Amino acid sequence: MSLSPLAAIRFDQDDIDTFLDGIAKVLTARGLKLRGAMQTRGAMGGECHCADMDLSTFGSGRTFRISQPLGTGSRGCRLHPGALAECSAFIEQELRQGADLLILNRFGRGESEGRGFRDLMVQAIALDVPVRPTYVQAWSAFSAGAGCELPMDQDAILNWFRAVQRARHAA
Repeated sequence: MSLSPLAAIRFDQDDIDTFLDGIAKVLTARGLKLRGAMQTRGAMGGECHCADMDLSTFGSGRTFRISQPLGTGSRGCRLHPGALAECSAFIEQELRQGADLLILNRFGRGESEGRGFRDLMVQAIALDVPVRPTYVQAWSAFSAGAGCELPMDQDAILNWFRAVQRARHAA
């Protein structure tokens, strides 16, 4: 098993958010301090055909609306880059207060293009906080061989985290 502080979970189910939330609950129950955010979707309705998207942070529970209404004729991405940047800056401040693990629900288009949570991931690495970020080639380029891929299996992820945590404390 790699002791990389970066791990991407290749998910084979649509509901990665519920899966990661379960892992977060296990680790929080063990007294660990988590940072990061989970995406949730609101009800579909209004003038757009898509549901609202929110990011709720671990620890503080603060919610950021990261979608924006673009109207009924819109076919493009509704992601609100400013709101995502605000959430990222908030999480970075929380990281500086200490963390055992940073969990982010996606390494997507924004991160692959150098935006989104990319700078936050770099900051976590600088602070020696393990990161979990589906852009496979962009992830490989970003992690530059220092990242590993984990299966969508709770035991495998918890074992990876335990091994990274032991290595951090032994250093």
